[in-house]
Amino acid sequence: MDNTALARFITSLGTLNGYGSTVYQTKQALDLKSTKPLNNDPDDIAIFNDSLNGIAAIKKIGFSTDGIISINKEFKSASDEQPNMPGHLRNANYNPDDRTAILISNDSKDAYFPPDVVTKSDLNLIVEKFNDSDKSEQDAWKVFVEISKLQPFQDGNKRTALIAANDAYGTLENEKYLILPINDLDRAEFTLMLMRYYSAKNETDLETAFSRMMKLLPNDSDRLQELSKPIEEEHNTDLSTRKIKRELRD
Repeated sequence: MDNTALARFITSLGTLNGYGSTVYQTKQALDLKSTKPLNNDPDDIAIFNDSLNGIAAIKKIGFSTDGIISINKEFKSASDEQPNMPGHLRNANYNPDDRTAILISNDSKDAYFPPDVVTKSDLNLIVEKFNDSDKSEQDAWKVFVEISKLQPFQDGNKRTALIAANDAYGTLENEKYLILPINDLDRAEFTLMLMRYYSAKNETDLETAFSRMMKLLPNDSDRLQELSKPIEEEHNTDLSTRKIKRELRD
């Protein structure tokens, strides 16, 4: 089995939560069915294992509300990147851990507050909207942004959303995965536009943010080329003789 496309998908998925293992390491881990080639980092190992289990779970159930929940239920490895209650829909009325705020500015003055209570009905609306659509790639990305904005789970929402969007679009089966922008700067801008989507106050702002996100994604040709490109061992650039200045900060 050629794990090239899957390795690239998992690595792309992992960038949503700081996954540090390379595509080469990820493919080795898939080929060997072992996490030993990955960075010695519990978060990397958790993201790798739980992503594979989440993919398997929704492939078994299919794109549906229960299928989406089944993905997050598999995010149960010991890691700060995983929910305390995998698959649990947030209800801040009785669980303080379910009170979520997402900072959308560096000075902590601006935050997005998703609904305090999420029910299956909220996920049903996302599923039904996709099922009633043309089921295009853009419709699949709408699944991603809407699950991400809803923040139905305690953690792992964007990873859950990207796996769900791929299942909706059929790319978990044909391995023509929907992936995030390939270029680091494009991916950073994509994340900023997702934050704009979160904070949008009306339909016009939502569509503007979504349109800008779509323009940053690789087109079909570039995406398929990236997924099939042979994976070679990567070597870090030697910066030991340079003074490092960081322009992109958390």
